[in-house]
Amino acid sequence: MVTISYAEPMKCMNCVQIPSYEIDHYKEMFPITVWTNSLVYDHHSTIKVSGYLKPQNTVAPILAVVTNPVGNVVTVQQFVSEGDGNFSFELNTSGPLWSQNGEYVLKVQSGAETRQFKTKFTLVSSLAGDIDRCGTNEISTMGKTGRIYCIPYHISDGVLNSKKGTLNSDSKTLTLELKGHDIKSITFDIPRYVFDSKSPTNDDSVFTVMSNGNVVKYNELTSDSVSRHIQIDYPSSGKVTFEIVGTHAIPEFGSIAVLILIVAITSILIVNKSISHRIVKF
Repeated sequence: MVTISYAEPMKCMNCVQIPSYEIDHYKEMFPITVWTNSLVYDHHSTIKVSGYLKPQNTVAPILAVVTNPVGNVVTVQQFVSEGDGNFSFELNTSGPLWSQNGEYVLKVQSGAETRQFKTKFTLVSSLAGDIDRCGTNEISTMGKTGRIYCIPYHISDGVLNSKKGTLNSDSKTLTLELKGHDIKSITFDIPRYVFDSKSPTNDDSVFTVMSNGNVVKYNELTSDSVSRHIQIDYPSSGKVTFEIVGTHAIPEFGSIAVLILIVAITSILIVNKSISHRIVKF
């Protein structure tokens, strides 16, 4: 008798998604690092990957492996970094091996197991204009390229009838247009990877918040490493446009740091010989 088993989605507990403002910090901490230009993509995306290998560790080539939500390898690449340690490459999600929605893991390694780094990103059915993918208590916020980001919110009393948002990565402004009644205050849980405000020393700094064009005060509730929770009084008029100005917004054009990749002919020869014989362990 043949037994058919279905793989369960895998979660990467030791993956690190590096915020753009902490890249230099991670470069100093780890022998090799890697990051992507976004955290969420659809199945017709080009993922721009950037990374850094400390120059003293450049003896061995870099092996990059991507696995899908059930742990199957979808692509393997091998290359060398530039003389200063930087490297970059692209991943195209339109192939048949990228058909599953969910969390994909990208691992880069150079030589020993101690010189490896993992990050992750998510594939969804659609991003451009897919407003319905946000939850009931989330505001669908559209970026300049049509990507949708979901901003969770909570209201105290009352009813929120309509809601929409836009994110301008150039002006670092999150605009939220709302209409409701009998609402005393509203709290936004702003994901840090989408939008944040930081000081030159990388500490949290204050947002500038405007309500219908007027600067207003807000209360910052307990925030964490994932999001910032800000509470704003809701105007009695019922219709409001909140403009929140920060210092960091998720980049939507190009990679965080676009770097030129120099691929040595010898590395191409190595990958042709090694990939067919090598078993990658995750």
